[in-house]
Amino acid sequence: MIRVLIVDDSALIRRVLKDALEQNPDIKVIGMAENGKDALEKLKALDPDVITLDVEMPVMNGLETLKNIMRLRQVPVIMVSALTTKEAEVTVEALMNGAVDFVAKPKNLLGDFDSFVKDLQLKVVNAVKSKSRYIKPVESQSRGVKSPGRDSRKLVIIGSSTGGPQTLYQIMSRLNLLEDTSIIIVQHMPPGFTRSLAERLDSASRFMVKEAENGESLKSGVAYVAPGGYHLVVNGNILTLTNDPPVFGVRPSVDVAMLSAVKNFKSNIVGVILTGMGVDGARGMEEIKRSGGKTIAQDEKSCVVFGMPKAAIERGVVDSIVDLDQIPVEIERMVSEL
Repeated sequence: MIRVLIVDDSALIRRVLKDALEQNPDIKVIGMAENGKDALEKLKALDPDVITLDVEMPVMNGLETLKNIMRLRQVPVIMVSALTTKEAEVTVEALMNGAVDFVAKPKNLLGDFDSFVKDLQLKVVNAVKSKSRYIKPVESQSRGVKSPGRDSRKLVIIGSSTGGPQTLYQIMSRLNLLEDTSIIIVQHMPPGFTRSLAERLDSASRFMVKEAENGESLKSGVAYVAPGGYHLVVNGNILTLTNDPPVFGVRPSVDVAMLSAVKNFKSNIVGVILTGMGVDGARGMEEIKRSGGKTIAQDEKSCVVFGMPKAAIERGVVDSIVDLDQIPVEIERMVSEL
């Protein structure tokens, strides 16, 4: 039985979340808190397996509550966020500070409720299997004026899901600029959140990090984050966003980006698979390897969820399996060999 503590200042939302979770016979809501201070007291008293945490609350907001939870006990925390720019920014910051995942509150509880229930239950179940790990974020530094270079000749594609934002931040903050190289980042996220992720990564990276736009060309020195709700396809040196059906239930898909890029960049690609649930990216990594490119997977020890890397490793298509701390150096080494 998975024991859950719900934290939200709205009595209605607390009831909605409780009803949604307890439709699953393996989940039991053991307590509800109306603010962060209340949550910290109930964390000590109830010792939950998972916490769902509202972003905006009185007394102590979600981000401050999360930081205190991580200091007290590294319980898996799922943020519950409204689809607003402000809450998206705070949610991304929470993911950088130890939250394992998030769910977006449905705009219409009647119309979107079934899909919301499935998403919430799945993420709670997966959270129990995850390793909640707080890594102190690298301090953002002024990187000066960043501008795109010439058309890129080499490409790094990074795919991630659960635990990805914090992991991406650690990589992008340490990665040096790579000559004639651009980066594509495919993080499983719904619409409304990937722009905030791109801005957060840009604040710490030597690369210019931006949300990808339809029709723009790949430029060296730029990292493009696939927008939530769209597949990112590489056509020659041009990025195309499509509404094609989800792959493995996700859009954007790592496989879609990798498979399209291989057709154009051939062996001049480094594929990187990071922490995440599922198998997205394994086929793409296989094609990169088959075309003479290089492949990297994050090791099990440093993953929040060892799903996507494991799937690629089991196919026998990974050149290097490394700890998170070594991934930036390994990317630089492999790109230099292309």
